Formats: sequence, C-alpha cells, structure tokens
Amino acid sequence: MRPNSDEQFEILKIEMSLIQGIFNKYDDLIFRNRNWFITIWVGAIGLAFTLKNPTLTNLSVLASGLYWFTEGLMRYQYWYKYVVRYRAIREWINESYSSAISVYDLTNHFGARAGLVERIRNSFFKLEPSLLGIILLSCAVVAQTMVPLGASSGA
Repeated sequence: MRPNSDEQFEILKIEMSLIQGIFNKYDDLIFRNRNWFITIWVGAIGLAFTLKNPTLTNLSVLASGLYWFTEGLMRYQYWYKYVVRYRAIREWINESYSSAISVYDLTNHFGARAGLVERIRNSFFKLEPSLLGIILLSCAVVAQTMVPLGASSGA
C-alpha cells in the first residue's frame, strides 16, 4: 500500500527535520575541528617565535593545508549528499503544492542543482575554508619578520 500525497508530505517533513539534525551534527563537527586546527596553528607559530626559526612556520602552513583538505573532503563526501536530498525534497514539495512562496527554500534557490564543479567550489572554496589563504599570508609575514636562527641580534 503506497502512501498518498498527504502521507508522503508528512513523511518528508519528518525527513527534513532529520536532515536538519544531520546538518547540525556536521556543523558542530566542523567547528570542533576548527578549534583544534587553530590551537595547532597558533602553537606552531608560537614555537617558531620561541625558537626564532622562521622555517618552523612551514609546520603551520602544513597544518593549514591539511585542515583545508580535511574539511573540504568531509563536506564533499558526507555533508553534500544530505544537501542533495534536502533539495530533492524541497523540489518535490514545491512542485506538489503550487503557491506564491516556496516551502523549505531557505536558500531561495528553488530547484537549483549543483554540478561537479559547483559542488567542489561549494565544498572547498567557501569563505570559511578559504581562511587558508589568510593563514598562509600571515605565516609568510611572520617568516619575513623573524630573525633567522644564528643571526646576530645587533648587540
């Protein structure tokens, strides 16, 4: 016995609620990972200053690259499939019930489907993961302003 459209709508509302819980879980995981990354990054910069060795900033660059790749991979492999399902449900709901305003269209992009390039761009090159560039630039500035190991301090 197949559910009728009203029963399907109720089931999909429950699924939308479950998907939102999954989004909350991944957001929490991403922010906890960011906290660890910032701790490691600040520690690497602090170590470079303590030892007065600008080459140790490479450790912070490595941590930045590793974090950026890990977050992008998490978004690409796990998080994004729920985005696709959310969009499919949203599209079905909005096609089934014609109205002046779309339902569950929080992004105001009803029916928008992402291709591979857009999916990669949205997973790896959003504003937050793009902090990598700012971090790399700050590491370069730190490396240029530090006195190399073994150099005279002027005294």
